[in-house]
Amino acid sequence: MTIVFTLKNPQSQTQSSIYARIFYEGFDFKFYISEKINPKYWDNKTKRAKQIAKFREHPEFNERLNRISSDIQTIYRNYLNDHNNKVPNPEKLKLLLDKELKKIEPKTEKEKSFFPFFENLINQSVNGGRVQPTSGKPYSKATIQVYKNTFRRLKEFQATRKRIIDFNTIDVDFYTDFTEYLSKRLNLATNTIGKDIKTIKTILNEATERGINTNLQFKSRKFSTTSEQTDSIYLSETELKEIENLDLSSNQRLDNVRDLFLVGCYSGLRFSDFSILKPDQMKNGFIEIKEQTKTGNPVVIPIHQVVTRIIQKHNGELPRAITNQRFNDYLKELGVMVQSLHTPFETTITKGGMKVLKRFNKYELLTTHAARRSFATNEYLNGTPTITIMAVTGHRTEKAFLRYIKLNPTDHAQLLKLHWEKRNNMKIV
Repeated sequence: MTIVFTLKNPQSQTQSSIYARIFYEGFDFKFYISEKINPKYWDNKTKRAKQIAKFREHPEFNERLNRISSDIQTIYRNYLNDHNNKVPNPEKLKLLLDKELKKIEPKTEKEKSFFPFFENLINQSVNGGRVQPTSGKPYSKATIQVYKNTFRRLKEFQATRKRIIDFNTIDVDFYTDFTEYLSKRLNLATNTIGKDIKTIKTILNEATERGINTNLQFKSRKFSTTSEQTDSIYLSETELKEIENLDLSSNQRLDNVRDLFLVGCYSGLRFSDFSILKPDQMKNGFIEIKEQTKTGNPVVIPIHQVVTRIIQKHNGELPRAITNQRFNDYLKELGVMVQSLHTPFETTITKGGMKVLKRFNKYELLTTHAARRSFATNEYLNGTPTITIMAVTGHRTEKAFLRYIKLNPTDHAQLLKLHWEKRNNMKIV
């Protein structure tokens, strides 16, 4: 067994959580520990705190890490000894480590009711004790906020309708009443309602797997997760060129945002990845990321000529990153300066059971995610094989990918025209 301690957020300006990456018998497992540290005091080579005067407690801190590493190995060896050398899977090992190192005890009778169980899962997600089963990564702040919103609305629904909510009462009748409450009383959009139902089903699935819930009505087809496609923007190559050609020499703030946004548009990376790119991840004409922030998957992308110009402009570095929210605010400010983004854009959503049409100027809808969507759509329109684009975007099926890029009728016509032109230019030998 090999144990390597790693920072969750190595670019953080404050403290970062630490996880132990555990390699054993072909498994690669992440376990978040209770220790935190400011990245400026972390030595990435030794995987321990730096031995410097500014961090005087480094001896005690490193000793705690050594003790945790030793305890993990002891817990693992004890399991092998007690089970005839049968190797525990990551899920089982996590339960053992939670119990021994975090002192997470079996649920009490009170915790076996719905709301306490739900609240406990939220708290475990916040402190890193609960991780995603497929990737072993902690749940994002956005996901945790969705959980909290669903929890709050369920509490309000229970109080308003004077209806007791527990594992044995969450049935098809509950589903009908709750979705009607969200739609008619709260006037929520279809996709927001769908998120609430999806969250409830996630909680019930976990409770069922733990043997706490035995009511399986939530698996009925009538207990469905509703959703509808939303209209999202992408920027054409012409619009991206106009953004690139803006003279922002007198506005360092927007110049920085423009350059970093273009890196996303020509790499297809998520904001969480392109905002923390380092020079050592760009070698021999390729961007190589061993572990993407959201999925944990590796990706290799050729460096586009626009990105090359930006790197040269910033003396071998990439533009400095800011928070996602500030980035989105500055993007809209930048978009006002782009004449082609003043075109009207219509989007339709369902709220309160009614179709609602909203009109915007295109720049008003600019966000960091428009970069990734622009990359995928423009590459598709230029004839890049779908499977190649999906290798960058991470879409698992072509159906999901085509939903993501959302081509309009004009786009489809341009794509067909491109194929015709290529066909006519082919020479038969």
